[in-house]
Amino acid sequence: MNNMKILAPIISGKENSTEFIDAITKGADRIILLQIIDRDFMNKTSTALGEVMQFSNLLIDIKKKIGKKRKSCEEITEWGSTIKKILSISIIQKADKVILVEQENEFFKEITKELKKNKIDFETIKITEE
Repeated sequence: MNNMKILAPIISGKENSTEFIDAITKGADRIILLQIIDRDFMNKTSTALGEVMQFSNLLIDIKKKIGKKRKSCEEITEWGSTIKKILSISIIQKADKVILVEQENEFFKEITKELKKNKIDFETIKITEE
């Protein structure tokens, strides 16, 4: 497939792992890193500012690793509902595939359920390294 576009939402905090970087760069021509600032989700997890700072540092790290693989990468930061943003950005950007770090929680199950329901091609990557 030519011009493969991958949407990589940064939602687990483990997206800078080698396994994930390999998965999003393999066969991809363009990688879109999506950072979502979701107030509802943050209220359940932690403070918004701490989260944003942590994810910004994570993005810098991910972009360096993608750069080493000589792939073009862009980043999009959106405010709003995580699920709605993943769906809308994947459609707007015409992503060929959404790749997510696998997580064991209800929120992740909701995301994958919505992707399936909306017929969006996605893949989950199990991270084994710590």
